[in-house]
Amino acid sequence: MRSVLPVLRGCLPPLVVHLLIGVPTFLTILCARWYAAHGHCGYEDLRRRDLDGCTYDQIEAGGFVLIALFLLGAFVLVLLLLYDLRPLRTGRPLGPRLLTSPAVLVPYAGYVMAGG
Repeated sequence: MRSVLPVLRGCLPPLVVHLLIGVPTFLTILCARWYAAHGHCGYEDLRRRDLDGCTYDQIEAGGFVLIALFLLGAFVLVLLLLYDLRPLRTGRPLGPRLLTSPAVLVPYAGYVMAGG
């Protein structure tokens, strides 16, 4: 048991940081899913008889969601680059950070498993 503890101690801080980065990643993925489903809606859809599944609220929110998607995506990218590539300058091992980097998707995976 004593041999596992130092390994966990080395991986636990990067895991926690990647889980925290997962929160804006979760919001970015939700924006991307919404924009993929409703981003095609425009004012010309209001003239169609079937509305192509679009509502006025979806047409109005499309620009906001696209801006949020780009801003959140850039924010997540900057956080990951700053946290994961900074050890290259300081000489720290990159292994634990890259090993735990898929943890950014854990909040979204929890949402999907809960039925979202």
